[in-house]
Amino acid sequence: MTEERLEILKMLESGQIGAEEAATLLAALDESAAQRPEEAEAPALAPEERQMNRWARFWIYPMMAGGVVLILGALVIGLVYASDAARGWAVCGWLPMLLGFGIVVLAIWTRRATWMHLRISEEGRQKIAFSFPLPLTLAAWAVRIAQPFVPQLQETGVDDLIIALRDSAGQGEPLFIDVQDEEDGERVQIYIG
Repeated sequence: MTEERLEILKMLESGQIGAEEAATLLAALDESAAQRPEEAEAPALAPEERQMNRWARFWIYPMMAGGVVLILGALVIGLVYASDAARGWAVCGWLPMLLGFGIVVLAIWTRRATWMHLRISEEGRQKIAFSFPLPLTLAAWAVRIAQPFVPQLQETGVDDLIIALRDSAGQGEPLFIDVQDEEDGERVQIYIG
């Protein structure tokens, strides 16, 4: 959404202009955008959408790290065999190579997993940032098993909420929460998808 549209909507919200006048102004903006097709071709993404797109590709980072460990392990093995060193040193290459292969396979597997990303910052400085895959099906299963033993869970519907969250994330509709405290300057961002 362009700055002009946002300004018109803010004026409408504050009561400075009426709904008809806002509709007229928005239509005029659409006409001017149609006359300038070079600007209309590439709409800018909102900051939240850019952040969501970045977090949706988070699985790439563990895959790249695993690939680097895999390659380093393979290089060590290759150097051991090429230099006719004692074959026992090959273990120093096999362990990182297998670890790297496991990390790459796990990263590819988590590509379709639902991830939770939490970012907490204070006055523009990032204090806490972590990301991990959420096993939502396993969590719903655990809640259903615990419901008969925990009276507070019996009529909450938490398990249905977890399944609904998993289904919405699987359909490309992630949950994005962005809370800012103006007084303390703290900001909490949660992305599940």
